[in-house]
This record gives sequence, C-alpha cells and structure tokens, in this order.
Amino acid sequence: MRKRIISLILIAVLLLGVCAVAYGIERYIVPDMTFGGDTIELSLEEAIEIMKTEGSRAETAELNKLSDDAIAKGYAESAKSISDLLEKLSYIGGIEASSYAEQLGATDVNERIVKLRRDFAREQLDANHQAELNQIEAITIESYYGVLQAEENLRVAKENLANQQAIYKNTMKKYEKGTVAKFDTLFAETELKNAENNVAYAETILKTAKMNFNMLLGFDLMQDVKLTDDLVALDLPEGTLTEFIEAALDNRNEIKATLFARDIQEILLNNLKYRYPTNSSTYLKQQVAFETSNKTANDAPLQIEMEIRIKYMDLQDKKRAVEAAKVALANAEEGFRLASITYDAGMNTITDVQDAQIRCYQAGQAVAKAITDYDLAIYAFKHAIGVGTTRIPL
Repeated sequence: MRKRIISLILIAVLLLGVCAVAYGIERYIVPDMTFGGDTIELSLEEAIEIMKTEGSRAETAELNKLSDDAIAKGYAESAKSISDLLEKLSYIGGIEASSYAEQLGATDVNERIVKLRRDFAREQLDANHQAELNQIEAITIESYYGVLQAEENLRVAKENLANQQAIYKNTMKKYEKGTVAKFDTLFAETELKNAENNVAYAETILKTAKMNFNMLLGFDLMQDVKLTDDLVALDLPEGTLTEFIEAALDNRNEIKATLFARDIQEILLNNLKYRYPTNSSTYLKQQVAFETSNKTANDAPLQIEMEIRIKYMDLQDKKRAVEAAKVALANAEEGFRLASITYDAGMNTITDVQDAQIRCYQAGQAVAKAITDYDLAIYAFKHAIGVGTTRIPL
C-alpha cells in the first residue's frame, strides 16, 4: 500500500512537471501580441517630424551634413594653400620653383579643380541634406500608409465576416423551414470559416505593419499608436507638366553631379593640350573621359524629363484607378443587395449570394490598395520635382 501511494505521488509530480513545461512552451510559442502603454496619437506630419529630428536616421543625416560642411571647408583651405604657395613661388620663378610647386601639387590645374570642388560643395550642402531628409520622409510615408492600408483591410475583412455571419444565420433559418437544401448550409458555413480566417490574417498583417512602424520611429515594439490621418485620395499637385519638368531640371541633384563631373574632366583635358600630342595615349584617354562625362551630362536632363513625364502619366493612371475601384465597390455592394433580395425570394442560389459578397470584399480591398498606391505616387512625384532623394558625393 505504501509503495502504491509513493508511486501515485511520483506520477502526480511528473504530471505537474509536464503541465508546467507544456504551459511554458505554450507561453513561449504564443507571446503576448497586445499593443499597450499610453496611446500615442500621431499624424503623418508629426511622424515625419519625429523621423527628421530623432533617431538613428536623423542623426546620420545631421552627421552627413556636418561631414559635407567639413569637406567644403577642406577644399577652401586647400585652395587657399595652393593659391598662397603659387603666389610666393611666382616671385622666385625659374624651373626649380616650378618643379617644387608641382611636387607639392601646387599647380594651376589643381588650383582650378580644388576651387571648383570648393564652390560645388558649398552649393550642394543644403541640397544634399534636403535629399537625405526627402529619403527619410519617403520611408516614413510608406510605413505610415502601410498601417493605414492594413487597418482598412481589417475593417473590410470584419465587414465581410459580419455579412457572412448574417448569410449563414439566414441560411440556417431557411434550412429549418425546409426551403433550402443542406448544401446551402454547408456552403454558407465554409464561407463563414473563410471570412474568419481572413479577419485573423488581416489582424496579423496589421500587427506586423504596426511593429514595423514602431521600430522605424524608435518606439517600443508593442507601443499602442493611433494614426490620426485617414486613408483618402489626395489632390493632384498644382501646376502644368512643363512647370514640373522645369522644376526638376533646375533642382535635381543628379543633374548637378553630372555637370560638375564634366567640368572636372574638361579642366583635366585642357591641361593636357599643350603638354601632350593630341594623338598620344595620355591625351586620348583623357579625351574619352571628357566625352563620356559630357555625354552623361547631356543625357541626364533627358532622363530626368522622361522620369517626370512617366511619373506624371502614372499619377493620372492611378487617379483613374482609384475612381474605377470606388465605382466597382459601389456596384459590388449593390449587386450583393440585389442577390440577397432575390435569394430570399427563391429566385437564385446561395452561390450567387456568396459570389456577390466575395466581390464586395475584394472590391473593398482594391479601393484601399488603389488609394495607397496613388497617394504614395503623389509624394514620390513631389520629391522627384525637387532635389530628389539622392545625396551627391562631394
């Protein structure tokens, strides 16, 4: 009897241990996915401001600006040193002084190049910083809209679930009255389960989008953030295509970089004209380098113009896509209403009703995607007609 009691105690202990382990595993596999803390309300403008002034990306942008400023000052100091040395050696004159100056890099060509670099760096300071801020803004906008779209998709999925629940309930009532076949109830149940799965999937997508957004802004991963902007189609930028192209050609960093590179190669080529024969390898190599840079500089405005034209047409296409998606949603909702009425009257099947509801669900998601794509394209277009999102090495 005593042995039996001991055995029972050991079994109980083992069972408690297994339960404890199982409980621990379950808690590990299914972590808490609830967003908490004091709710932070955030508009898109506020999110962009946070990204531009706080966090690692803002710090990197500020450090890059300081670096550019230091580079510009370095060129200025080098230009002054070369100019001063050339002026001193000019009083001495002679081959030895000229050779000494060349050994030190104090030549006319180096002076022109360093001064060109100095001026370009000074002019490019603000533009480079703005390009980096534009890039930060673009990343923030994309993440913000990712949450907005996910929220709208979840709303649409819940609306679909509510409709599927109503369809299932109505179908069961009809079945109990003997007015529909068993197949109708099975079909309604299947679609109800699909709707439940769609809601669960939409919730997962939303939580993922929220975590990505929190991580981007430097919040706690599970911080509860309420976005105050709505997912609505923005107005098209004001202005004509000609004005947009002119703005891009005046502002884009890429064009300025190609012009700067061409000027450098031109100085180097001119320096060789009186030092090497025009058919020498040294001269020909530099001539190819200049012509290549010149072609790049000439092609850059055309490439930028084509980019603006394509983005402009894309805006029009995406705006029409939003309008078409909204019409499709309205028609799908009306189709579902009519299908439900005719089903109640016994004039169609449960399949017709379910098909109509699925079209509503898909149309609702399509509207959210169309608006998101359109709004993101507008923000990208605004960056494209400014300095862009690319920093230029100095």
